[in-house]
Amino acid sequence: MVQPLSSQAIYVVLLRELKRYWRAKSRIVASVAQSFFFLVIFGFGIGGFIGRIGDVSYLSYLAPGIIGMGLLFGSIFSGISVVFDRQFGFMKEMLVAPVSRTSIILGKILGGALTASIQGILLMTVALLLGAFSPSITLGIGIVAAIGVMLLITAGFVGLGVAIGSTITDFHAFQLISTFVMWPLFMLSGVFFPIDAVPPILQVAMLCDPLFYGVELLRWCLLGAGTPLLGPFGWLIALGVIACFNLLMVGFGTYLFSRAQA
Repeated sequence: MVQPLSSQAIYVVLLRELKRYWRAKSRIVASVAQSFFFLVIFGFGIGGFIGRIGDVSYLSYLAPGIIGMGLLFGSIFSGISVVFDRQFGFMKEMLVAPVSRTSIILGKILGGALTASIQGILLMTVALLLGAFSPSITLGIGIVAAIGVMLLITAGFVGLGVAIGSTITDFHAFQLISTFVMWPLFMLSGVFFPIDAVPPILQVAMLCDPLFYGVELLRWCLLGAGTPLLGPFGWLIALGVIACFNLLMVGFGTYLFSRAQA
């Protein structure tokens, strides 16, 4: 018999993920500090050498990508909670509860998406304080839109992190595999260089990277424009790709978690 979704179970698991994140102050500080160094060193250091990309400074061009980096790392590493829960016996307690595993995994994905988005909001605030964005009414609207985009971006990558965590029982193996997955996604997302400035073979690789479309959406929200390669409706293309990626990864993560053993 297929058990229906339980809103209470989803809420409880989501709340647990938020509490775990809030109690890990060092995790919050470390994630923001890492991205801050990227912004300062690359934005002001290399930015002083490069100058401008298109109509914006290099710091402004870089900032949405660094926010995307924080979202990616925070999302995938949230999947390590599955490994922790299995190691310390909490997963067994969840799996024997009279609720569907889909409810449990949806709570984890929503909780992971919220915590990763909080990191993204903190990074966006840091970028604003560093002068990456010019304060305006348009920017205010863009920031609100960017928060929604963050939730959209993180849901798919949390699903990927959960999928990895559902098939691995060792902390170190999770870190190695997730790092192996994250760095190519990050480097090919167009954070440091525009897609139209690289060879065709690298352009193809970047177009296959889902984070590239997430960063594009953030640039549309915060800078008002994206890469000319995707055209004037590039934001719509990016939105469609991210939505499809989310459906695929949430479904994949849910499937693997439903087959996981405590």
